[in-house]
Amino acid sequence: MEQEKMRLWNVVIPWGAAQGAIVLRRVSNCSFPRQPKVDRPVHAPAYLEAYELMEENADMIFDPRDMMSERAYDSTSVSRGNSTGQPHPASDLPGPRAWPIVGCLPYMLRHPAFDPDRVYVFWQAVRDEFGPTFRKDMPGHSQLVFITQPEDLETLLRTTLYNPLRPAMASLKRVRSDGGADGRHHAHDHIFQGRAGILAEQEEEWWRVRRVVQRPLTASPLVAQYLPEMDDVAKDFVARIRALRDQQSGEVPETFNTELYKWSLESLGTIALNRRLGCLQQQKHEEAHENSGGGDEGELHPLRLIRLAKQLLGALHETENVKLWKYFPTTSIMRLQEAHQVFTDVALQAIQATEQQEAARQRQGEDGVIPSTSLLGMLLATPQLSREDVLTFILDLIATGIDTTSHAVGNLLYLLARHPHVQRRVHEEVIREVGRPQHLLPEHLTALTYTKAVFRESLRLMPVNVGIVRTLTCDTVLGGYHVPRGWEVVAPTMLLNHREDVFPRAKEFLPERFLRGSPWAPRHNFGFLPFSYGPRMCIGRKIAYQEIFCFIIRVLGEMHVDYKYQDIHLVNRLSYGPSSPLRFTFTDR
Repeated sequence: MEQEKMRLWNVVIPWGAAQGAIVLRRVSNCSFPRQPKVDRPVHAPAYLEAYELMEENADMIFDPRDMMSERAYDSTSVSRGNSTGQPHPASDLPGPRAWPIVGCLPYMLRHPAFDPDRVYVFWQAVRDEFGPTFRKDMPGHSQLVFITQPEDLETLLRTTLYNPLRPAMASLKRVRSDGGADGRHHAHDHIFQGRAGILAEQEEEWWRVRRVVQRPLTASPLVAQYLPEMDDVAKDFVARIRALRDQQSGEVPETFNTELYKWSLESLGTIALNRRLGCLQQQKHEEAHENSGGGDEGELHPLRLIRLAKQLLGALHETENVKLWKYFPTTSIMRLQEAHQVFTDVALQAIQATEQQEAARQRQGEDGVIPSTSLLGMLLATPQLSREDVLTFILDLIATGIDTTSHAVGNLLYLLARHPHVQRRVHEEVIREVGRPQHLLPEHLTALTYTKAVFRESLRLMPVNVGIVRTLTCDTVLGGYHVPRGWEVVAPTMLLNHREDVFPRAKEFLPERFLRGSPWAPRHNFGFLPFSYGPRMCIGRKIAYQEIFCFIIRVLGEMHVDYKYQDIHLVNRLSYGPSSPLRFTFTDR
């Protein structure tokens, strides 16, 4: 038995003093997995990789004497502290049983509520079993605490306000390090130079870039200068819907999800690249070629950029959920590296084309000085940023922006189709306050009070953001427990947004709750944070708001939307998206 116990600890060894990493002896000397083809569909969830490891090492890992015992929740003993008024120690945190290395994966994979596509259902079941504050260790997250009360979220965000460490995107940082995940890929070392960008960096390096790039993306006058181009994209999308829909029924194809991606990328291109990319043009031959998996590797085509962005985000979803790649080389981290490399190559083509346009503009002006109106041009002209900083930021903006915005609009259309009385009020407000002008103005967007409430309620009921995560920078009391510095804390969006004690009639779609004087208004200011809070708020929130309101005004001002199929729920990837094709029916008003 002692020999078996020794095997458990001999499995975990240092992988060279220089790296300081921990890997499994069984695989530490193995070559890295052969890089998979990026376009290959991935059917197995990231958890499968962990499950196979557990089966292989079951005799070593599952020794009951080595595991943390299950800690039940006792509501009578936890009311922000113990009988002496002092918080409980972290060792008292309730939560499922956890094993070394794999954490609580055995509990999770065997739980009846676990579905890798709807992990929020599992989180709700764990909350019901262990209480509003619980510990749930995972591979790569050895000390992970979940909070589901807005009071604790406020404490977390205010405590970490001046140094908001967000542990997400560690795998992105790994593949952007010199040589990539395996130390052998140097194609983009000159771009990233060992830096990961604001998505994955922390502290001084994160703030060095963030404080400079946030002004052109959050200052209302600067964002408003892109309104005419965004409006043109929205008007073109109305024409696109008319061309796509069945001429008899008005129903759009089941590929409408992709159409929303095209609209989002086309809108984003007007800001990030200062030009139209042609996503909404009639391109039947190219689309058939792209959907069949074809396409020249050197081709610069919007559909290819969208497909690669989705593959990159899908790979990130795997590596960010189960971080076994921290211990040994995994197929998922190599898949991420390959997806990242190809996406970067293609996106850089688009960025460099805009750079050339900017350079030509400058050469046409006297003394070479013409203020740039493009985001790329403004950032390149900023002394505090290197060209490499700017390229990295634009890459991330493209990859993440098209995904979240398209999902937000898809969810909004679905909820309006399911609630025709709300849709009618939105249409009436649009016609009354805006009408059908040739060009939209900023005051048109700000006049839509009820529509803004509808948008907020859609983000509450069907959020895009999975949750808010922070690493504690000091010891903090959360839920009556003393949580030490360095622990990771997760606030799941769905569990906060659907609390009946915070949102009366929380399961219902009630936009009125976000109007002044509503009896259904949120009971806590930190109960609804769709764009997070503080210095790490979503940097593209104002751009997304402007994009989406152009869409609402143009589409719902001219069309009625209906949906006749099964209910749609959210599935989790890196962000929440729809579970079914968005087969809407659009009819002209």
